[in-house]
Amino acid sequence: MTVRRRPRVAVLWARLSGYFHACLRALDSEADLLVVHKQGEPDAPFDPGAVTAGLRTQDWGGDGPDADALERLLADFDPDAIVVCSWNVAAYRQVCRTRQGRTLRIVAMDNQWRGTPKQWAGVASSRFLLEPTYDAAWVCDERQADFAGRLGYPVERLLWGLYSGDHPRFAAVARARGTALPPPAFLFVGRLVPEKGVDVLAAAYRRYRGLVDDPWPLMISGSGPDQHLLDEVDGVKQLGFVQPADVPDVFAAAGCLVLPSRFEPWAVVIHEAAAAGLPIVCSKACGASARLVLDSYNGVVVTEGDAEALARALLRIHRTDDDERRAMGVASESLAAQYSPEQWSGRLLRRIPELRELVGLPPTPWAG
Repeated sequence: MTVRRRPRVAVLWARLSGYFHACLRALDSEADLLVVHKQGEPDAPFDPGAVTAGLRTQDWGGDGPDADALERLLADFDPDAIVVCSWNVAAYRQVCRTRQGRTLRIVAMDNQWRGTPKQWAGVASSRFLLEPTYDAAWVCDERQADFAGRLGYPVERLLWGLYSGDHPRFAAVARARGTALPPPAFLFVGRLVPEKGVDVLAAAYRRYRGLVDDPWPLMISGSGPDQHLLDEVDGVKQLGFVQPADVPDVFAAAGCLVLPSRFEPWAVVIHEAAAAGLPIVCSKACGASARLVLDSYNGVVVTEGDAEALARALLRIHRTDDDERRAMGVASESLAAQYSPEQWSGRLLRRIPELRELVGLPPTPWAG
């Protein structure tokens, strides 16, 4: 009798985070898992122990991983599938090429198709750069799927739902609140860098405060070089960088998430806020706005870079009555249920045997 073994999956990633740790732990409960990752960075100083706890991991510094050492690690592990964060790490590309025909190779794609010169260059070179390197692509939703299709990946070789927040932990915030209204406070969570629209947030919040007699405070959870733009703004409370274990408590103290990013391939924080039952104001640039923020249903979607539009959105949330705010929270919870770490893991493990067969790889001993 053939003894079925557990699936073996190698994840070659960049910087780890709290939400991705939750997904990896879900995968680790069902498969043998190896995670190779980049060390942390100053603008997102996650506790290294918190984002690697319980996992078999190998980190690398700023110079990048050593391809030969990585190949030896993978040869010893012998994965059924490799999941790689994008295609910008040379050593990751190299080891994936050497394992062509032996291992299913999945590239993660969170960039939306925007028609930039760099993206067009990627399309032009995909036949030589990507096709021999990756067998399938894992995308967030239709915006990334459009890009993946242009790179040569048919829909049959796509996985969906690349990212998920730690749904159970943030849904607990909504359960604990019950039918009570969340506190009247806006919340921004993220790195304080230009691409997050921190300058737009500062200008919009000032305008909003001038339009009402009882403005909501604005809590800022994050760190980065643009912190000074908010230091002198009345009503702003700087929380600094908050470790993942404490983020649900921050959401429990807020009544609406605000994310005015100029560039945001997805934004897992939107999923976290939705799971916590919060209305959401975000820019259209946020990839998650397509699936998790429906204007006037559970929030407001605005044009990126437009401080006046963002101020009006804050005012709309401020003026909603109690019943509307509760309805928005319930709507957010229902949309958040699309994603969870368990669904993320299950989606990957279900597709590996099918994709291996599709690209002509031998069946796995755990398939079927």
